[in-house]
Amino acid sequence: MFVASRFAKWFAFRFLVTPGKSSRLAITLAISTMMVFPMVLFMSLYGALEAFTHVGDPAMILPTWIANIPWNFVAALPWNLLVAGPLSRWVFRRAFPEGTVLAEPVCA
Repeated sequence: MFVASRFAKWFAFRFLVTPGKSSRLAITLAISTMMVFPMVLFMSLYGALEAFTHVGDPAMILPTWIANIPWNFVAALPWNLLVAGPLSRWVFRRAFPEGTVLAEPVCA
């Protein structure tokens, strides 16, 4: 989360969108799309290392990792843009409506 999020925001705001000029939808889509790249790289590596524990051949880690990156990207991008991203934003907007996160706590 810390690596992928930082990279996604840095890349999106540096190359894709401009705060104040771009729409909220464009900013959201840019960050969500850029989150997929580091997550696919790290999770594909994790999958290759996990496969190594079952197969036991260290020479297969790199080819497995590289072969899985395109497959994982094709699965992760639509999932992030069409299902996981909108669902998580909907849940958090219901739990934390705009303008209430920094509000003073109510003490009884």
